Amino acid sequence: MTQVGEGVSVVTIRGGRMAAVLLVAMTLAACAVPAPRPGIPAETGVVVAPEDALPSPEEEMQPAAPAPAPPEPAAPTAPAALALAAQSEQAVAAGDLRLAGLQLERALRIAPRDADLWSRLAQVRLQQGEFQQAERMAERSLQLGSADRDLALANWRIIAAAREGMGDAEGARRALDEVRRLERALG
Repeated sequence: MTQVGEGVSVVTIRGGRMAAVLLVAMTLAACAVPAPRPGIPAETGVVVAPEDALPSPEEEMQPAAPAPAPPEPAAPTAPAALALAAQSEQAVAAGDLRLAGLQLERALRIAPRDADLWSRLAQVRLQQGEFQQAERMAERSLQLGSADRDLALANWRIIAAAREGMGDAEGARRALDEVRRLERALG
């Protein structure tokens, strides 16, 4: 073994260089792009169907497959999220909309798919005059709670008020049309 300096051998230097080279090679390999697969253009990632896989005119005339099953009911909301929602109601009653919003945001971190929590936060944002946020949150609630007509009605009322607050008279009118339609459907 050849000594290069005090306590450092050529083998140690070569081993260190080898480790550095391996580290660079592994890093570059992790960044490599795989070769495109047949039938999938590399630029888009969209599968191109061969011509013989296209449906015939007779197949296109066949009735469509039955609609997918309705979404499963939402899982029950975690007790911690419900406790935060209750605390937000107390904050609203005390006139502390900032605290109410914070409580609901925390609840949504626990239960992000809870349509009722999104609607409650939309109502708080509406009361705070944050009309764009109120509308977006009510729309999110509509997406998540599509089967709950009472919740949908509350959300459309929030959307109408938010649009009116933003000066969008036509958008507010369309939202109020949806409110009236839902009110008739609920009887």
